[in-house]
Amino acid sequence: MLYGSLFYVLVPLCLAASITLYGVLDRAKVELGFEHYTEKADPNSMLKMPANALVNFGYLILGIYWILVTKKTQQKLKEEAFFYYVFSWLAVFYSAVQFGRIVTQTRVFAILDQWLTLPFFAWVVCWNEYVYRDYLWQSSRFMFIMRLSILSYAAALFHDQGFEFSLGLHILAAVAYSVRTQTRIGNKTSLKYFVYACVSCSGFVFLKLADHYLGQFDIFQRFSGHFWSKIADIGQIYCVLKYFQSL
Repeated sequence: MLYGSLFYVLVPLCLAASITLYGVLDRAKVELGFEHYTEKADPNSMLKMPANALVNFGYLILGIYWILVTKKTQQKLKEEAFFYYVFSWLAVFYSAVQFGRIVTQTRVFAILDQWLTLPFFAWVVCWNEYVYRDYLWQSSRFMFIMRLSILSYAAALFHDQGFEFSLGLHILAAVAYSVRTQTRIGNKTSLKYFVYACVSCSGFVFLKLADHYLGQFDIFQRFSGHFWSKIADIGQIYCVLKYFQSL
């Protein structure tokens, strides 16, 4: 199951990278250049922006940690272990993509950064479906949801805010399905982590969008809004995993 989940994540990611490299998504609007970040960049250094680059290892550490936790409890989790593995592998690869975007500032990594964000929320929808329907495995339904999620990035080709629109729908779907699950089988602990996940998601969005505005305050000079948005995002992933663990 560990390697099956790796294959499940790695194959679509490789296909996405190939599509991006061939220039199919060149019309997608992405932000390139250090001027989009508050942290002062050194183009001659390997990390370019040390804080914004190194924070991405948080995704890697979190992903590996949950892979190890899942491996220890796989017998107890049974089929649900696959959901933990996939979500954790997504975090591991997201770390590499985010790091690549910061240090290279290339279109390929920028597009992959956007694209890989969507399956996180789509997988939450699938996971909720699995738990809500009394742990019923529905391969065709899960595959449909994930394929639809991946294809939805095409919206970025038709409008400058196409990605943001698609991401917004993904977030709303993840929240709606989680509310449905929480209402039916949730408890106080799962509610706590659901709220934490929502707060972290809101913090991620706000801190990232307000990066330049926050840069005028001393507290955000060394560690910028973009840096703290990544901390919030890592916290969001952790809270999602704890949410499902507590159900």
